[in-house]
Amino acid sequence: MAFTGAPTLPFSREEHLERQGRLRQTLKARGFDAMLVFAQESHYWLTGYDTGGSVFFQCSVVTADERPIVLLTRRPDLLQARQTSTMEDIRIWWDAEDANPARDLKGILEELGLKGANIAVELNTHGLTGWNLWRLQKTLDGFCTLDNDDHLIRKLRLVKSPAEIDYMRQAGKLLDKSLEVVIETARPGVMDSSLTAAYLKVVLEGGGDMPPNAPLFNSGQRAVYGRGVSMPRRLEAIDQIIVEYPVAYRRYCCKTEWTILMGRASDQQKHMYETARTTMDRMTEIARPGTTLGEIFDVHADGLDKGGFAAHRFGATGYSVGCTWAPTSMDVPPMIYSGNPTICQPGMTLFYHVMIGDSDTGYAMGVGHTLLVTEGAPEILTGLPDALTEVL
Repeated sequence: MAFTGAPTLPFSREEHLERQGRLRQTLKARGFDAMLVFAQESHYWLTGYDTGGSVFFQCSVVTADERPIVLLTRRPDLLQARQTSTMEDIRIWWDAEDANPARDLKGILEELGLKGANIAVELNTHGLTGWNLWRLQKTLDGFCTLDNDDHLIRKLRLVKSPAEIDYMRQAGKLLDKSLEVVIETARPGVMDSSLTAAYLKVVLEGGGDMPPNAPLFNSGQRAVYGRGVSMPRRLEAIDQIIVEYPVAYRRYCCKTEWTILMGRASDQQKHMYETARTTMDRMTEIARPGTTLGEIFDVHADGLDKGGFAAHRFGATGYSVGCTWAPTSMDVPPMIYSGNPTICQPGMTLFYHVMIGDSDTGYAMGVGHTLLVTEGAPEILTGLPDALTEVL
């Protein structure tokens, strides 16, 4: 089959070019001559480029003027870059024992007349390892000035466009279906890993993507953990499961958190649930334009402290979600923590979760949903059952 046709972009070409224009304006306003882009989600948002190749040295050069973006990547990504992005100037660095793609990048910068320039570097990304940053700094030392980009593109991505919001809604619909199936699957005698399989089947057969990070289905004593662990466990007649996972559609993620109990809830578990659910509802109510993320955290802290769980609450209670690549579905910063001055704006999408891991009793409880900030009351993108799930 001949390799022909226009690129298969995730958004209209006009939307991608408008984003590139906003980035260039921001670079000029901050006194930068160019930016080195390493984050895969930045490449996707800016140009549509869809790949996992950022695990290697992969960088695009965006100048503050209108010259075309130049991408430096490996040969396996050449055709993919052509077919999934607006970029046309694609350069290749070749694998070799003495390969140093930073040298190839320096040649591109010299060609673009950027010797002595002030260049922003996208630092907060898994696409730029410490080793590659070291090579970059050593190679460009004395050639130009490299400066921290201060999450420049991530901040531009924080407020979503209508097309991005549509992807988020699609992800939310898939998530709701998957959570229903997960709850139906959870039964005594079943491996907790079966819940993972059930969730993935719904998402992948429903047109979603592989999630950017592994889901959390922690059961038994492990339910108090804040991260997933290896080795599946068989569910018992009296048990607890904390569920937290992302669903991605066209790389845009919604998330959920929920608690499933085997058997009836104890009085303590009921109290934990009511505390968590009521706190999340109060946090959701104030997710309106003008509210800071720090104020949302304060509601979280107040609710859990009054419920008697001050010693067990986390230092953050959620974060921005959107377009992300492995290894995380957390599109941060920003996170929701005490004193965060970030102000809610229409178009922001946030994941709230209220998690209580009570190491004193061994009980765990978690609730969470994804919401869209609007001009008024927030739009909830992912639903939860009306009551705590008890499998009897």
